[in-house]
Amino acid sequence: QTVTDPAHPNALPTIAVEEPTIKVTIGPNTSPFAGEEGKFFTSRQIKERLLKEKETNLGLRIEEDPEGVNFVVHGRGELHLAMLIETMRREGYELQVSKPHVIFKTIDGVVCEPFEEVTVDVDTEHVGYVNEEFGKRKAEMINMVQGERTTRVQFKISSQNLLGIRSILMTKTRGTAIMSSYSLGYFPRGTRM
Repeated sequence: QTVTDPAHPNALPTIAVEEPTIKVTIGPNTSPFAGEEGKFFTSRQIKERLLKEKETNLGLRIEEDPEGVNFVVHGRGELHLAMLIETMRREGYELQVSKPHVIFKTIDGVVCEPFEEVTVDVDTEHVGYVNEEFGKRKAEMINMVQGERTTRVQFKISSQNLLGIRSILMTKTRGTAIMSSYSLGYFPRGTRM
């Protein structure tokens, strides 16, 4: 609903929610120690919690895995899904989570993958580690600004090549790197921007 002037009743345009770019499979814990750490560990309980989350978390998509009792959860990045999983764990849910996978799209007959622009602020002494790690992952540096004690580096990189980089950077830079990213959209798979 829009609160507006009665003389000019024009509604605001609707907000489009970004498409998910990453997916994981979430299901009940099947390890030998299942049922020892949480209060909620059945597939039914996990499904109810995921459906409750979907009511308020508009960027989330949930579908049942056709191969079993698991659920494929689509989110807008690693952090989006990590927050959901950590919240569920703290609420007493015991679950297993698969490795994250990027969601590919076919646009006009071409397979496309999501790309992101990443900004890293790091102590100047650790810039080499940052450039080395992003270079291994086929990122394109678009800007580098050196400050008095820190350096800001910006890269364009596919979301698939970005998976798992946060923990590696934290280790190599002794916890001094600050990383943020935003989605640039989908581009043909295997292209360098």
